[in-house]
Amino acid sequence: MLSSSPLARIEPVTLSTDEIEVTVVPQEGGRIASLRSVQSGLEFLTQARPGRPAIEPGVDVSFQHGPCAGAEECLPTVGACGDCTGGPAPDHGDFWQLHWEVDSLAGRRLEMHAIGFSRPLRFERVVEVHNASLSLGYRVVNVGSESLSFLYAWHPLFAVEAGDRVVLPPEVVDVTLSYSRDEAMVRNGGFLQWPALQSKKGLRDLSVALSPHHETAEMIYTRKLEVGRCGLFRRSVGQGVIVSFDSSRLPYLGIWLCFGGWPVAGAEPKQFAVALEPTTAPCNTLSDSERAGLAIKLAPGCSLEWKLRVDLTLPGLTYQGFKADVQRKESVRTDSSVWEITTEDPPRTRKGVP
Repeated sequence: MLSSSPLARIEPVTLSTDEIEVTVVPQEGGRIASLRSVQSGLEFLTQARPGRPAIEPGVDVSFQHGPCAGAEECLPTVGACGDCTGGPAPDHGDFWQLHWEVDSLAGRRLEMHAIGFSRPLRFERVVEVHNASLSLGYRVVNVGSESLSFLYAWHPLFAVEAGDRVVLPPEVVDVTLSYSRDEAMVRNGGFLQWPALQSKKGLRDLSVALSPHHETAEMIYTRKLEVGRCGLFRRSVGQGVIVSFDSSRLPYLGIWLCFGGWPVAGAEPKQFAVALEPTTAPCNTLSDSERAGLAIKLAPGCSLEWKLRVDLTLPGLTYQGFKADVQRKESVRTDSSVWEITTEDPPRTRKGVP
């Protein structure tokens, strides 16, 4: 623990190269508050509202009362649940509420950790930038005396404008609709065609961002993936963000499409964002993942590791060029010491592909 060290009081921390700038806020759940392209100046993450009150960590705290912005970590659950093994788990998990300790800060690399309050899970994260890439390395350790289970999802709230596009791997031809603000939509747990979705207002292309006056909000999940790769294209500057992950560790992808439809009630401003959420299970709560047999279980002293990578393309791409970058064949390998993603050529070099 570095509570007495100057490192523990660093707030915020900015890591940068000539192409990418990343800001992390240890005291606000270790969240990534900013992901900015140096070349275009575009901010890829939603920004927290100023003047919001501080929260006191607890099982009953609502996520909508927190920053609700940037990229946060959901563990041991996403939705709040009271019937899961190990006792109640709070809305969006423990770790977005906690102060994270900074263990090391050197050059373009930041190491940090926090220990959960609903369960004795130590959550470690390494944040590193290189060229136009952000790398995130994770390790979860059961520091308790009994076996524990958890659900994990990365929760990046990407800023959008109407007409921006979500790109998924070619293998995704249908999705499960987990939640919709539109009560008339089918929500029976079956698979729906991607990206077309029938709503009360007609056929809708879910891959295209709407304007906030539509007041829509959907949460959907893919089937188990072979390829862990997805992206968001920002039409205004012709630039995209690509999220790559090891589908052997994070085999599903949740997609949150919120165009002014959440929160349904409260004083907080309506959200306008897309979240691309690599996850251990296509479930909103830990209890749901336990019932589905998909919760991660750790014996005392055991740990699990995984990594993510986020790449920013060059500005000036066409949508078709960006889509080709996202859907290019890749290979991913994860073990205790190695994590690689290889492609034919770096995605940021494919400018102007028709």
